[in-house]
Amino acid sequence: MVSMADKRVTLADVAKLAGVSKQTVSRVINDSEHVTPETRERVLQCINVLGFRPSALARQLSTGRSYTLGVVSCGGFGYLATGVAYLGMVRQADKMGYALLSKELTEFGPNAIQAMLDFMMERQVDGLIWAGPEIGDSHVWLNEFDPSTLPMPMIVVNASQRGLIDTVAFDNCESGRIATEHLLSLGRRKIGHISGPMSRWVARQRVIGWQQALDAAGLPECKEYFFEGDWEPATGGRGLRRLREICPELDAVFVSSDRMALGVLHEAHRIGLRIPEDIAVIGIDNAPESEFMIPPLSTMTQDTPAMAECALRLLIRRICERRGDPYPPLCAEAEDPILHHELVLRESTLGVKR
Repeated sequence: MVSMADKRVTLADVAKLAGVSKQTVSRVINDSEHVTPETRERVLQCINVLGFRPSALARQLSTGRSYTLGVVSCGGFGYLATGVAYLGMVRQADKMGYALLSKELTEFGPNAIQAMLDFMMERQVDGLIWAGPEIGDSHVWLNEFDPSTLPMPMIVVNASQRGLIDTVAFDNCESGRIATEHLLSLGRRKIGHISGPMSRWVARQRVIGWQQALDAAGLPECKEYFFEGDWEPATGGRGLRRLREICPELDAVFVSSDRMALGVLHEAHRIGLRIPEDIAVIGIDNAPESEFMIPPLSTMTQDTPAMAECALRLLIRRICERRGDPYPPLCAEAEDPILHHELVLRESTLGVKR
């Protein structure tokens, strides 16, 4: 005699034990309203007794849904496809009955992008998150892209807004403006900026925010106090040296990342500048080590996990809207897709409190 442990329990096995049709069992599994409470309870009891596990393929065929979401990261920048942000998306997706399929895009040409879209469509993902920083021409294809041509909704993360394409991103222009306004509030009037690579949309937006704050303060001449970095600490040191060549009276620096700000602090210490007495320094990221720099670094929090989870919830809302389904409780409330940095003020701008 073959035991249930020796073979896969089928829909027919559950139907036979419950005394109903296979269609009724399927309705119970798919939470259909067209089943009486008594029948539903009996079928669920039989499922539990037999240890029945619905086939994902059968579920996909019967519902037209894969319950899988694609996540595309770009060009070696793991971004939302690795680390804490990705784990947050995995947990939220799991709570709403979805799994994630992550794929890396290493080239940005039209053929590579189309191949990636084809890959996701062939696997019939229910929705797609296009994650990764906007670098050079990496997102140019979106300028003319019509999202209605995809069989599933798509959310773009960490990029500029484009027409009808759903985008979740931080307001980096605002962050550059706020950081500079903080330095201005301290009475600083010779404020330089060390940017990230100008091929990056994020870096360009922060430069614009810095410039806007300077213009509003009547200090357009400070826009000459600029150095393009590469996010790495060594760039911060070189940037500070160059800014002081341009403006020997430099009294503040807005740095576009905490890693570069670390280089600024190191260089200032090396040449005997006091921070913040001689030069106030503020970064962006609120990296874990920024609190332990000497002096502790003023910065701006960028909650990347929050951005990832916001993108996931928006994607599931769009899936539900296409299918006429109710929103799961976790994404029932509409959210603003534009996120904001928060100031974290420490000794590198405020000094030691007496």
